[in-house]
Amino acid sequence: MSSAAARSPAATVESAPLRPPRALIWIVGIAILLTYFGPIGSMTLQEPDEVRYAEIPREMLESGDWVTPRLNYVKYFEKPPLLYWLTAINFRCFGISEFVARLWPVWFAIAGIVMISVVGRAMFGGWVGAAAAAILAATPYYFGLGQFLTLDMPLSALLTLALGSFWFAYTSTAARHREAWVLACYAATALAVLTKGPVAVVLTGGIIILFLLLQWNLGALRWLLSPLGILLFLAIALPWFVLVTLRNPEFLRFFVVDQHFTRYLNPNEHKETFLFFVPIICGGMLPWTAFWFCAPDLMKRFGQQLWRRRLSAATLYCLVWSGTVFLFFSSSGSKLGTYVLPMVGPLAILAGRFFERLIADGRADVLRRGCIATVILGVGIIVGGAVTARLLHDWPADIIVPLLYIGGGMLALNALAALACVRRGMLQASFVVLLLGVLAVQAVAISGRRAGVTYRPLGLAIAAEARADDQIVSYRHYVQAIPFYAHRRVVHVRGHGELEFGRQQGDQRAYFWDSDEPLVNAWASPRRMFLVINRSDLEPLRPRLQPAPREIAAADRKVVVVNF
Repeated sequence: MSSAAARSPAATVESAPLRPPRALIWIVGIAILLTYFGPIGSMTLQEPDEVRYAEIPREMLESGDWVTPRLNYVKYFEKPPLLYWLTAINFRCFGISEFVARLWPVWFAIAGIVMISVVGRAMFGGWVGAAAAAILAATPYYFGLGQFLTLDMPLSALLTLALGSFWFAYTSTAARHREAWVLACYAATALAVLTKGPVAVVLTGGIIILFLLLQWNLGALRWLLSPLGILLFLAIALPWFVLVTLRNPEFLRFFVVDQHFTRYLNPNEHKETFLFFVPIICGGMLPWTAFWFCAPDLMKRFGQQLWRRRLSAATLYCLVWSGTVFLFFSSSGSKLGTYVLPMVGPLAILAGRFFERLIADGRADVLRRGCIATVILGVGIIVGGAVTARLLHDWPADIIVPLLYIGGGMLALNALAALACVRRGMLQASFVVLLLGVLAVQAVAISGRRAGVTYRPLGLAIAAEARADDQIVSYRHYVQAIPFYAHRRVVHVRGHGELEFGRQQGDQRAYFWDSDEPLVNAWASPRRMFLVINRSDLEPLRPRLQPAPREIAAADRKVVVVNF
């Protein structure tokens, strides 16, 4: 393909010799829905993120204030409110439960899968679109984050909708259709801003502008910078920021300066190296990344085409999309493993294109090596289970080890079945077998989150015994599950953590104690108290607590003790 053709939008759809059977698409689609929705109600909400993002909507419903987010009844401005609103609506319609709390992340995950399918189809044909969607759904990193109540999956899905809409606008030949897609891009970006803030504009704008620069097509900015699109963006994103600022003048400095610029440039937590995300992406996209490593000749040819700028516009767009996300978050001083989720979608499209070429070109050698690597991976997981069993003899090993044996065994057997298909010349069947197997392994593996930290038993124990005027106190550490499961405000002794900003807004002295003295005095009073405390902190404090503490519940390192 010439460089001129590579820069032409009309040259973005490449013929695909393979056609996915419709019945097979239905089978894989149903498997995706079952594995994504099936597990979400079976586990308690995990500390700290899931319970935090469930408690804020619960307090919205309780207070009736949908403008000012609150956590443990104090102002909490670290994130915008879109996910809070959606979750609160679910709570109001369906009741408060773990299943209901996690519904929106799963719906956003499905929306991302559908959009990647549509974009992949437009870029490279129907087979690649279907394969890209299936690969994305069967990517453990993507699946796992779709099972948890956090902001990362909503942000990723909305960025996918925005960037996918831009691609359709870029390749559209009809002005009317182009304008509609541009408006969709602005609307999705605005919703992403309401999900996680200005980072959505930085990523969407950065990816699009870099792509246009590499395409030598900055003239596209004439239709991209749509006045109607900008008005739509402002109409969606701006009202909440105006309202919350009018009601809370302290909001802008904390949200914009402290939570975005300072956290990106000079953070005081989550500091990692520049290459922190490399193993996360390579490992989180297994077994699909293993196949790339098993095709060094194809990867070398791809690198040469990239160097010589002989890639199609579609391939270049996927690379710019994923690469910009990676470089932006790798350059940040603060890193969490969930941040680069938005780069997985375009990588899934490239993976779908890769497998299409393998199957169409009859590259059984690469598929064979990839299946063998996946067998080795499964065996390695089993060995890891055995090592874990030798090193750990208590919880959570009782949960993790059996899952490692089962998951590793399933993956190895599945890869052997795919390998058998390859040896019989059934290359497309081997790909499908591997997909269905990985979906099944994911559904089994996600139950391992039972080994995560949860303090639901403590919250429920308090809820069962507490009276309206009883006092709930947490010592040194804020336990997110207590206010959510107990439906009560918690007093904090010494450890304020992420509530520090809220503590400074108004007179909060009755609920934030900076020393042990208020605790000791309140404990000795006639008022009943439930104290959530680490066992290690309780022992040195016990002699000062009179009457003697009585334990009513325990979970992990924490206990609930009472003074009655």
